Amino acid sequence: MYIGYMGSIVFITSSHYMLTPSNMQQEMKGRWSDHDIVYKKPSSEFLGPGLRTVSFDIILSSMYNISPESQIDSLQEMCETGAVFPLTIGGKPVTHNYWRLDSMSVGDTYYESTGGLQWAKVNVKLTEYDDSNYTEEKSLIDLYGSAANMVVSLAKGGIGGLVKGMVQSSAKSALKNIANNSKVGRALNKAASAASKLKGGL
Repeated sequence: MYIGYMGSIVFITSSHYMLTPSNMQQEMKGRWSDHDIVYKKPSSEFLGPGLRTVSFDIILSSMYNISPESQIDSLQEMCETGAVFPLTIGGKPVTHNYWRLDSMSVGDTYYESTGGLQWAKVNVKLTEYDDSNYTEEKSLIDLYGSAANMVVSLAKGGIGGLVKGMVQSSAKSALKNIANNSKVGRALNKAASAASKLKGGL
C-alpha cells in the first residue's frame, strides 16, 4: 500500500517491503508581536501564520527488505546538504509547501553477527519551507522533487509507463541533463532502486 514520500524516501507497506512513518506529531502556530505601552498591557498584533513543524519515527528493518545503512545515508545527506523536498503522508501533501530536514537521530540499533546494521529507529524533525522564496536551495527542490515524482510514477504505472510519459512530454533532453548531474543522478538511482524492490509486493 502506498503511504507517501519524503523527497526520495518512499513510504510503502506490502508483504515484501515496509517503510512507513510512525508516531507522527504536527505543530501549527501563529506569529504574534507584542508592542509595549506605558502603564498599560502590551498590545498584540497578529503577523500571520508560522511555519509548521512535523516529527515522526521511521523504523528501518532488513527483515522487510530495507537497507538501514542506505536509508540512514540518504536521510543524512538530505539533512546536511540543506535539501528541501515535498512531504506526502496518507496519499496527500501535508502542506502545499516543501519541507526541510532540521535534525535526525538514530537509536535502538541492532546489528547482525557479521556486523551489518539489521534494525534501527530514526527520528526526524521537519520544518515547513516556503518555496515561494527563490534561493539557492531551488536546485535541491528540483532534485528531490524529481526523485519523488519518479518513485510515484514507478509505483503506479511501472517503468514502461514512466518512460512513455516522458517521451510524450518531450522530456528526453531534461533527462539527459539530470543524468549528467551527479547529485541528481544519485537521488534518482536511489528512487529507482526503492521502487524496483516494491514491484513484487504491490
